[in-house]
Amino acid sequence: MKLNVKNILFTSSALLCLQSAVLAEVTLKEVNITETTFNSQVKSITAQKLENLQASDIKDILKTLPSVVVDGNARYSQKVYVRGLEDKFSNITIDGAKLGGQLFHHSGDQTIDAEMLKIGSIELGPNSALSGSGVINGSFVYETKDPSDFLKQGENFGGKISAGYQSAYERKSTSVAVFSRINDKLEFVGIGNISKDGDLHIPKKKEIKSKESKLKSALAKVVFKPNEYHTIKLSYNRYEDGGKRQLSGEKAGNYVQSNDPYNEITRDTYTLNYNYNPTSEYINVDAKAYYNSQQLMIEGRKNTDWWTDANKANEPQRVFENKTKGLDIRNSSLISNHKITFGSSYETMEQKLDAKGDRVYTEGPKIGESESLDKDGGKTKAYGFYLEDEIELDKFLLTIGARYDIHKLSGEYNGSYKQLSPKFKGEYQATQNLKLRTGYGRIFKGPDLAETLMLNSRTLSNENTKAQTGHNYEVGFDYNLTNFINSDDSSFGFTAFKYNVDNYMHPTKNTSLENQSDVKIWGLESIFRYKKSNFGLNLSHTYTNAEEKSLKTGTKYEPKTANIHTFKLGLDYQFTKNLIGYYNAEFVLGNEYEYYNSRNDSVSTVQRKGYGVHDINFSYKLDAIKNAKIDFGLDNIFNKQYARHTSFGTAFGDDSYTPYEVGRNFKIKLSYRF
Repeated sequence: MKLNVKNILFTSSALLCLQSAVLAEVTLKEVNITETTFNSQVKSITAQKLENLQASDIKDILKTLPSVVVDGNARYSQKVYVRGLEDKFSNITIDGAKLGGQLFHHSGDQTIDAEMLKIGSIELGPNSALSGSGVINGSFVYETKDPSDFLKQGENFGGKISAGYQSAYERKSTSVAVFSRINDKLEFVGIGNISKDGDLHIPKKKEIKSKESKLKSALAKVVFKPNEYHTIKLSYNRYEDGGKRQLSGEKAGNYVQSNDPYNEITRDTYTLNYNYNPTSEYINVDAKAYYNSQQLMIEGRKNTDWWTDANKANEPQRVFENKTKGLDIRNSSLISNHKITFGSSYETMEQKLDAKGDRVYTEGPKIGESESLDKDGGKTKAYGFYLEDEIELDKFLLTIGARYDIHKLSGEYNGSYKQLSPKFKGEYQATQNLKLRTGYGRIFKGPDLAETLMLNSRTLSNENTKAQTGHNYEVGFDYNLTNFINSDDSSFGFTAFKYNVDNYMHPTKNTSLENQSDVKIWGLESIFRYKKSNFGLNLSHTYTNAEEKSLKTGTKYEPKTANIHTFKLGLDYQFTKNLIGYYNAEFVLGNEYEYYNSRNDSVSTVQRKGYGVHDINFSYKLDAIKNAKIDFGLDNIFNKQYARHTSFGTAFGDDSYTPYEVGRNFKIKLSYRF
């Protein structure tokens, strides 16, 4: 099923531009451009809802969102896909700090703790000039909690403690938050969370004992408002997840304790955000500066043959690091019916291996020899300049923008890449209830650095490396059904999209920064939302399909995200002022796709089983103990054995490598605010 989105988009765009030219001659007036159904769904994922659902990893944060798939059972293995590609082709920021680079191809990249989050949101596609550099399939924006998210009116100090347990992970968690309004200009919040996993309980399998995990995370944030015009936020966020566990968490796991050395993924993020908003329609300045370090630490071990060919050696502790630093400054101005935003960004990324001593060979041809493992890897610098104009013309809302990006390689690599990328979004309020949408985004992503673990054995040859480029097209509509079905708020949204990525390159083991294929991806997204009194419902369907062509051999095949239909259902009901309940379900149809084995240039058909999984949760505020709350629930109610279709073994049809999701999971959490 291939959608002729390109022709539809160009026709729609031409009509929009023609009518805009006509409307420019008439008197402008305010109209209500209704919010998209997708954005309404994203905004419903609040910190309070995440708390009520006992969200404790990235899968919990994102699992109800359309077009997003998170696979993997252990916390440190979970990988995120959006619109048919991994999140390596998205922008991921927390408090404005960009998280980038791949540490290891068998672990996930989104080191986010739900306990710290004020809000998590996503923008699909590359159609905005404001989303940052290198966006192909979307942008994930996370914001940590402010002191004001805890402090009540007239309150100057408080705290919150909670403790929870989840049976399928043997997950025990404890968190503490303290918050204070020091004076009328200065506020502070500090949060600490510890969450420890034991065995993973998989239906029809023995307990997985090789993926233990202990997460320790923390947030410290100061908000300073010297007057009504200036706001300064300074924050530090720490994420540390480790254990004596299987290094390749993406794989199926073992039924005995892991023999791997202790390994740990950490993130340290420092951010400074500044807003200047005087009583002027021409000035609204947002500036941010950040430093971010993500590390994979592998403890040393004796007499091992890891990475030593025909030798054995005593390996020292190794720390693999991706480090990013960046600046972004922008201003928004309201001029007549225009909202004009312009700005500039700068970011650097570098990788290195820091070993706590030398490797000493104990057996084999190199016995007695030693060598240093310290190594600096590749570096990137990215400069961005952007402009976007949001124009309201009667029933039209046109967003026209562009980015000019410069991407430079250094360190172990060299090269310079640049492109001007136009962006466009158009919305037309055709009737009081119907809004039509269209969008276009030129794609540009400079070469990613290879995964950092490969600094152990780097081979380089990148003279022919090219930037990844392409085009994204989409059309859709939103229909407000509120009055039609007698609800408080109801709507239906539909989007069809198609995009291509030429000179696609994945960082996994790609030490030469080789462009690997040309990719075409298309799909459909449908969302229905309904709210009536105490009852809420949301239902979504997403479909992705794709075609990939090897640049080396010319072989055509399908990526693992092809041919997937996903249905998600969510219900919530406020039984009383103290009790709210949630029901969520996910249904994925069985399918087959053409798997490509690049080692022997062969294509084979892989069958993937469909599944349905159901969760139920309740949140109850206790009257007997003021400010106390109990959250309890049951995920995977029917103990279904299933694996998401993008997961490791499922993708190439090998059950022995398949990381099945955990089974029936009883969850309970107690919290008290003082």
